[in-house]
Amino acid sequence: MTIERRKKTKLASIFFFIILNTCSNASEINGAQWSGQSNFMHVTKEKMDMIYSVDITGQKVFLGGYYEIIKKNTDQVVFRLNVEELEFNSRVDGKEYCRIWGRVDNSDIQSYLYADDCLPIKKS
Repeated sequence: MTIERRKKTKLASIFFFIILNTCSNASEINGAQWSGQSNFMHVTKEKMDMIYSVDITGQKVFLGGYYEIIKKNTDQVVFRLNVEELEFNSRVDGKEYCRIWGRVDNSDIQSYLYADDCLPIKKS
């Protein structure tokens, strides 16, 4: 293979990866929104505690965001969550749900918000 041919192949490969990367970023998930109930699983080294009937104002989060988890129908802040990861799935009955993973307050251990009727938000 000649040097000129290698340059053309390398240039074509770079161009292909740029196009592929541009197309994949358009549908990248960067948030979650839900309309169902939500509960919070607080994880520590010693135990796991489920806190039922919690909410985040607007029922919408984004990766990298910092949100207050409040007890439903109150102003009581239970925890503050720094969103680091989103997990989407569906139950056996077909209902969509998600787990919104992140660190709470000053903890090094990830906890999660579990939300029913949850859908991904994609970057535009």
